[in-house]
Amino acid sequence: MSLNTSESSDDSNSTQTRAKRSKVWEHFEQNLVEVDNYFRAICKYCRMQLSTKSGTSSLRTHISQYCHAIGEAERNRFIATLKKPIENFVFDPQFSRERMIEFVIHAEIPFNKFEDPYFEPWVQSMQPTLSVVGRQTVRNDCLKKYQRMKQDIQNELESLDSHVCLTSDLWTSIQNLGYMVVTAHYITPDFKIKKKIISFKEVKYPHSGFAIEEALVSCLTEWGIRNKLFTLTVDNASNNNTTCDLLVDTHKYELMLEGAHLHVRCCAHILNILVQDGMKIIHEGIKKIRELLKHIVSSPSRMQAFNEIAVVNGLPTKRGIALDIPNRWNSTFKMVAEAIKYKTVLNSYANQHAEIPPNEQEWSTADSICKFLKTFEEATKAISAHRKPTSYMFLPLIV
Repeated sequence: MSLNTSESSDDSNSTQTRAKRSKVWEHFEQNLVEVDNYFRAICKYCRMQLSTKSGTSSLRTHISQYCHAIGEAERNRFIATLKKPIENFVFDPQFSRERMIEFVIHAEIPFNKFEDPYFEPWVQSMQPTLSVVGRQTVRNDCLKKYQRMKQDIQNELESLDSHVCLTSDLWTSIQNLGYMVVTAHYITPDFKIKKKIISFKEVKYPHSGFAIEEALVSCLTEWGIRNKLFTLTVDNASNNNTTCDLLVDTHKYELMLEGAHLHVRCCAHILNILVQDGMKIIHEGIKKIRELLKHIVSSPSRMQAFNEIAVVNGLPTKRGIALDIPNRWNSTFKMVAEAIKYKTVLNSYANQHAEIPPNEQEWSTADSICKFLKTFEEATKAISAHRKPTSYMFLPLIV
């Protein structure tokens, strides 16, 4: 290895002269070193030698990402020099405001954040010509954006040559108010599957089939797709059966094939009913595990003792242990799966604290239960995908 000076050769002179035009050379030694007939640059910070055969791209990558010895401030200053300035840029306040409204909607930013005393100075520091608007103006802009988007979707639905499939569900809020959501699924002329939430409204109690049917018809009328409805997918509640019967009876001649295939039952709900029936037996099979876990989580000292045993057995500590909820079978699956993972720890804890641990037969039962529930969880996830059709998968999964 020999140190290369500017007098070594014409080739080396041209290489060094050409290389020094880049900002990256501020972070490398002025002179190159020759190794195996190739010139290499020496990093000022970590002294690593890098080839310059292909230009300075490897040097830039080293300084911006891999050099461990460079200071963070120095690295950031160098990265800033890599960004190309935007030529002939003209600031458009209206365009910027529209992008801001999109951000507010997507990130669910509260409107009152725009009246924070530190918000306007921050914006002014970046673009003094941008006028900061108040929360009421932002709210109005969001509503205008909603109306434009709604009109675009309405135009798309009205121009469809194909039919529309709906899914609907009801649930109760923490204020005991009933809400119904309606989602439209359709295929565009270029054969792309789309799904759009077209209704999210309160439904007055009682949630009878008549109330649900009225809300659905109102939604279809609002969007102009009463004559394009193909199927309605709902869960297996009796009020939904009534809803579908009413739709067929009242709007038979507007429905495809007079509503012969209107009612589609939710596959995920059917799976849930199947598992819930089996859970009546399963709960007895894991009773000891559940009681032992309840004992552990009942006090911080017991949780600490559990974690100490886990550390000894080479398992990660836990802040808490999730117990199952009777009406959520997937919570039972998660509880049993976690218990099996910590089987040794639970047995040791029970012996040390005079609790009754599950015997080997009960652990074997828990393992079988876990495998049983895992199969249903995988099936539920498979048919719950929302960006592709899944109804054709249901029968093979069940079988």
